[in-house]
Amino acid sequence: MRLAAIGDLHCKKASQGAFQSLFAAASAAADVLVLCGDLTDYGLAEEARILVKELAAVKSMPVVAVLGNHDYESNETDQVKSLLVDAGVHLLDGEACEIDGVGFGGAKGLGGGLSPSCTTRRSRRRWRVSHARSIRFSARVGSRSRSPAMP
Repeated sequence: MRLAAIGDLHCKKASQGAFQSLFAAASAAADVLVLCGDLTDYGLAEEARILVKELAAVKSMPVVAVLGNHDYESNETDQVKSLLVDAGVHLLDGEACEIDGVGFGGAKGLGGGLSPSCTTRRSRRRWRVSHARSIRFSARVGSRSRSPAMP
């Protein structure tokens, strides 16, 4: 069995037509297409709809996928999942499927082990801003005696 594995597509609202040739080439060269996370850019249903249209180039080829952290960016994850499953994608989240005697298992792997509170861009940005402020505060306190003009 020949596999075409693609990750980090980050399908955006403006991605209409961007992936059709890639998926058509994968369809011609492989027996199964495996989509390895970050399928959408912000986890929006609109992005998933565009991705489903792009996947039409795959024709009858089985598609297996897992979601990535970007697919959980918004509160539309259930819609994203439904759109993909309704399009015939084998979406794995702790499950397995078998295609022509070959088993596929999948689960999301968010952010290289970040806790759930740090899995959205907004949460990570808040942490970075907070961390940067504490570093700047430390730098100011540490350098006050040397640079009275420092704000």
